[in-house]
Amino acid sequence: AIERYSRVNKPFYGYTLMVYSFAVCFLAASFFLHARGVFFPYWMEEFSVAKTELSAVVTATLFAGNLFAPVMGYLIDRFPLRIIICAAAGFMACGYLLMQRVDSILLLLLVLIPFQGLAWTGVGPLVHTKLMVNWFSRHRGMALGIAIMGISVAGVIVPPINAYLAATVGWQNAYLVFAGALLLLVIPATLVLVRQHPSDIGQGVDGDAPQSNPAPPSAEASAATDRETPHSAAAGSVFSAYREFLTSKAFWSVVLTFGLMNGVYSAMATHLPTYMSTELDYTVSDAAWLLSVAGGFAIGGKVVFGWMMDHLPAKVSVMVGVTAYIGSTIALLAADSYVWLVLAAALFGLGFGGMIPVRSVVISRIFGAAKFSRANGTLSFLIAPATLWVFITGWIADVAGTYTLAFQIWSGAFALAGLVSLVVRLPDREDAVT
Repeated sequence: AIERYSRVNKPFYGYTLMVYSFAVCFLAASFFLHARGVFFPYWMEEFSVAKTELSAVVTATLFAGNLFAPVMGYLIDRFPLRIIICAAAGFMACGYLLMQRVDSILLLLLVLIPFQGLAWTGVGPLVHTKLMVNWFSRHRGMALGIAIMGISVAGVIVPPINAYLAATVGWQNAYLVFAGALLLLVIPATLVLVRQHPSDIGQGVDGDAPQSNPAPPSAEASAATDRETPHSAAAGSVFSAYREFLTSKAFWSVVLTFGLMNGVYSAMATHLPTYMSTELDYTVSDAAWLLSVAGGFAIGGKVVFGWMMDHLPAKVSVMVGVTAYIGSTIALLAADSYVWLVLAAALFGLGFGGMIPVRSVVISRIFGAAKFSRANGTLSFLIAPATLWVFITGWIADVAGTYTLAFQIWSGAFALAGLVSLVVRLPDREDAVT
């Protein structure tokens, strides 16, 4: 009895995993999200290409990751997260080491797509949202917001560092630093810290007593069950889950709402340094500081929107995010000083940071923890065309000779997302599936 009491009343391990996910998201995003925008002007000069060609490379990288997301979602729901994260981190590190050999835009494409685009699905938010969904229920929105906040904190700290590295040691050597962090920090921490479910260490979801909210079977148990199930039955179970996703009106409402907004932040982060250094009288370093502002407000967005999802109707959270995005493009179009650019970056960051936990919480409410990663991966696949915003923005800037038209189109897309979110049905907390 004493042993059972101590097991139930020891500190909740979910908080340790929240810090772990924060740290891994910080590192992974530092190399994936917050490097390419800073390196973009250097790539243009080194490979002698225009914005359109280089935007196509970035878009192809993002698109490939989104297309692979359903596969990764299936793997996450079926196999131990510890193995998936370590394999993906090692694979990404190999790609960063290969950056030393990249001397053309074709080689850049061949390295970025598999080693960054695909690997990101195994170290980024897809795996960490699953971990938080497994460990939290009542406070899921806040847990997701804090865990994924590492992405935004990286956005505050890392762009100026990457700009410094590119200017001093070169962008290729910067990737050596990235590879070292993955191999020496991410993989060891994952092996030591990650536990799939609270039941694996005798705890319950949210720190409750285990018997009050039994966790789903561990990934190892699920995999064993699959091996013991006749092939046709197992295959039928797999396909039935995806049929459920694709025939759900609530799921398609999420696809419509977030599909219109997804990808624009990537376009902003990719093109802002080039816009400011070519059309405005600023340096890449000035733009990097603006990306830091966006990252700072994205931190607040994750916390605020996570809280809103736990306490307010989901539609309210989405509409606040849409409003922030629209306000950001208006500020960008009106910018005649650095102050306006700071405002635009702040609102962009707020909207982007907030929409990540909102999307994850909504999906978890519709399908529950057991199917969460497959549903989230399917969502990423269906909104993959939104990654074209990076390419479209670069192409418009080349054709029109300015980024202004692209910013106007962004504003129209956000307005349409707002209209969609007003008419669709988004699940609230009381509608959640456990």
